Amino acid sequence: MRGLLKALPSRASASSGTAGIARADGARFRIAYLFAGTYGDFVQALRPLNRLAAAYPDAEILLHGADRYAREFAIELPRNLRIAQHLEPVRWLSDPVDLLFTNCVGVYRVRFDFAARFGARRAFGFRHSHESHRGGYAATVPLLPEVRSFAEENLKVLDLAGVPAGFSGVPARGRATIEESGDGLPPWGKGKILFHIGSAGLKKDFGLRLYTRLVMGILNKLDGRPVEVVMGPGDEDIALEVRTGTGFVPQMFPLPRLIRILRSFEGTVLCFNSFPAHICHYLGRSAIVMHREAVPYGYDCGPLHRQVILSEGSGWDLSEIWDALRPEDGQSAA
Repeated sequence: MRGLLKALPSRASASSGTAGIARADGARFRIAYLFAGTYGDFVQALRPLNRLAAAYPDAEILLHGADRYAREFAIELPRNLRIAQHLEPVRWLSDPVDLLFTNCVGVYRVRFDFAARFGARRAFGFRHSHESHRGGYAATVPLLPEVRSFAEENLKVLDLAGVPAGFSGVPARGRATIEESGDGLPPWGKGKILFHIGSAGLKKDFGLRLYTRLVMGILNKLDGRPVEVVMGPGDEDIALEVRTGTGFVPQMFPLPRLIRILRSFEGTVLCFNSFPAHICHYLGRSAIVMHREAVPYGYDCGPLHRQVILSEGSGWDLSEIWDALRPEDGQSAA
């Protein structure tokens, strides 16, 4: 099916420039952003979404495929973004959106190709490294084997479309929400370690027994240091082991609250390669991030983060973590 779509001509060339924010028929300019992935992938799509909103403040941005994550990350999303209904892209067949983008994980979704070919005036996205083009897209970025950061790749496709750069800081909706709620947190935690113990993917890769051993080994080594232990949904299993085997009681916060905590935290963040690592990268604050065997394709958070590789060949040696957590290093990294 993808082969048939590639045989069809693209709707427009990449060199024709980005359309203006007012359509010829007077209708509101619409931008569709098609998302596929999980928490970590969604964090890496936040900057492109806010860059689109900053570049086209009067446009309507339609986010499709991220209902669950968009609700939890609402504080970080622009005001002119709307969650597209499940079957809404079907209506785009008769009333195409003006611009359409896919996040890099969406390169694997055939339905995204249909939307790009039949539901958009112009579309930009990604293609596999072995493909010369992708059906229906004006232009695409290849996902090459050396790709290290999906966050950077998602911005490249906006560059390809000629979307002006310039977004930085907290999105408009986030600023208003913090001020209106009165929940803007003052700076806190200087000299402390905030350890997020969860990572659903790595728990499966390590196996719960080994993962527990690593978490407990770190916490036992940190006994006597000022440590805040936090967890996420689905981390009840490892949290039970921590409560039973140490004096630490992991805390779980709603995602908007966790983002505010991280934004105002002045200490050292320690976590596994999971969505907290990507939230910290999005917020522009450093963290110590633990990986299993290697930094995985597309999830490189360096050079902002100090990335620690834990390997079976070294007996899961934790000495590099101790080096990173030395008090003087922790102060400077914060």
